[in-house]
Amino acid sequence: MLSRVAVAVAALLAAAAVGCGSDESSDEGGGGGGASAQGGEPILIGIAAAKTGIYEPYDLQAGQLLEMRLNEINDEGGVLGSKFEVEWIDTKSDKPRAGTAARELISNGAKVIVGTCDFDYSFPAMQAASSAGVVGMALCASSPKAATPAIVGQTAGTMGLGSDTEGVAMANWLNENKPEMKRAYIFTDTSIQYSKATADYFKAQWQELGGELCGEDQFVGSPTLNLSSQITRLSGKVDDCDVIYDGSTIPFGAQLIRSIRDAGIDTPIATNAAVNGTAVTEIGGRVSDVYSMGFACVPTYCEGGTDEVKQVNDAFAAEYGGPIASSYALPGYDLGLAIAEAIKKADSTETPAIAEALFNSGMTFDGVIGGEQPLQFTEACHRPQPASYSIEQFTKGKSEQVGDAAVDSVPDIGDDNPCTAAP
Repeated sequence: MLSRVAVAVAALLAAAAVGCGSDESSDEGGGGGGASAQGGEPILIGIAAAKTGIYEPYDLQAGQLLEMRLNEINDEGGVLGSKFEVEWIDTKSDKPRAGTAARELISNGAKVIVGTCDFDYSFPAMQAASSAGVVGMALCASSPKAATPAIVGQTAGTMGLGSDTEGVAMANWLNENKPEMKRAYIFTDTSIQYSKATADYFKAQWQELGGELCGEDQFVGSPTLNLSSQITRLSGKVDDCDVIYDGSTIPFGAQLIRSIRDAGIDTPIATNAAVNGTAVTEIGGRVSDVYSMGFACVPTYCEGGTDEVKQVNDAFAAEYGGPIASSYALPGYDLGLAIAEAIKKADSTETPAIAEALFNSGMTFDGVIGGEQPLQFTEACHRPQPASYSIEQFTKGKSEQVGDAAVDSVPDIGDDNPCTAAP
């Protein structure tokens, strides 16, 4: 069962994104692996992700944005004379259910399987897709493992820009823009690969840039999370620290922020792209001196950003009755375009051809994430590159874009990460 805080967050985001769409869209004419789109048969996209449970705050709006983008492409005429259809099976944030849902969708003729916004919870779906030779894409999973072909398969990848690049980007930005911050205290949420990687790569880049550590601690994000012992240990060292790094996710990372501030500790806090959005203040309160980051500055909670993101946010609010609550939803929107562009490049809906076009052809596309440069997957690294993030500062509960940070490379920390350089 979700913690009271997690339930509150899930309810909040669900209220901000009503109109989830049906669990199943028509799969008539979806076809199996070798059909051509030239005949005008529908192209079935299968979503095996969470509409409910602990990953609803990440999957729901990302999946809705994918559906919205595919509908926009349909309105523009579709691809190769065909229109997209979507069938979404709610995994309820359950790992085994993800694999079962993916296999069902594949049997229904899905050309692409779309999984949860986390490596651990999307992996069963990616395994099912890879085993069937179907393209599998996580909505926004950011662990480097989700982009590693040797792990997820040659036909699978993710729209996440990388938890490694998130850690590196924040370290780079603080080093360049807050030179007075020399000593960092690092918290690592060990519950999932994503949060561990953001902290590991922040630490590696921080030290590579000459930063020092004043302390480290860990916790396991869970519905029964109690941070009292961690806060006690932090209190004993914080006078020797210039910044606290929060390597976690929502809701747990926001709970950590709340606990730090409730303890009277006003040291600046830096975090990753997952600990961002409306939930930071809904859980953490009207916090200040918190430096977060996003795939883009979303006007729901962040002042600044591009007109394109504002337009996407407005269209989403009109479609679903509420605005985008976190930038982690935006990769879902760009995934729709990436799929369409790969089908065009392949000139076919055969799944091996789509995978070849997506990962091995040098295809580029312009997204709302990733900054101004075109995005590109590579044969070695199955995620969009190069990574670029909006850096955002919370002051009295209000967030404002204060910069951006592009990542050209990440340090080698010995984890066999294939994404150590931009294409």
